[in-house]
Amino acid sequence: MYREMQRAVPGLDAMYRLVQALVTSHTGDAPHVLVVGAGSGREIEALDGCNVVGRITAIDPSARNLDTARDTAGALGASLDVRFVVGTTNDIPDGEAFDVVTSLLVMHHLRDDGTKFAYLKGLRDRLAPGGRLIHADVCFDEIDDFDRLVPMYLAHADIVGVSADAARLELNAIPQLPVISERRTRALFAEAGLTEPFEIFRSLWYRCWTSSRAPQ
Repeated sequence: MYREMQRAVPGLDAMYRLVQALVTSHTGDAPHVLVVGAGSGREIEALDGCNVVGRITAIDPSARNLDTARDTAGALGASLDVRFVVGTTNDIPDGEAFDVVTSLLVMHHLRDDGTKFAYLKGLRDRLAPGGRLIHADVCFDEIDDFDRLVPMYLAHADIVGVSADAARLELNAIPQLPVISERRTRALFAEAGLTEPFEIFRSLWYRCWTSSRAPQ
């Protein structure tokens, strides 16, 4: 059902292909990749076609969700070296850093009461020098912006044959999320010690940026 929901968003599959492209183009040999919120297995599936990837650490606070990612990796065969960790970035051993960190559609579930900031700070602290953060979130300035996009979303969902139940789940879920604006997102990146995020993808209320550790 989760994948059916995502299929209703125009071009969202392309975001995962961009992740593969960004990892492939990252300087250095066999980058160590941290996949945060890995439970859906989408990132692992995308990285399967990325021949230059070294080790992958897949982390998710839900053991049940992580089982889904583990099943995805198992179905892909032995081409990927994946370590699965139940928890958050705080549960990764001190001193361990990553060349690429992915955070796709995770932070919009967290409240902007210091939790979003702490989350981004945790990602920043796990980036190796010269490392790259790939971050995607639901993002809009006002709920009216979301409302204007709903008719386009429903029309696209109908065109690609997404079930009405799946489309409705998305529309019911988005207004309940603690979504923040682009301006607030950029401010949090700066506060967390990350560089100005560079937007690489946008479709309806989904956006994806890249960033890195800001100079000290």
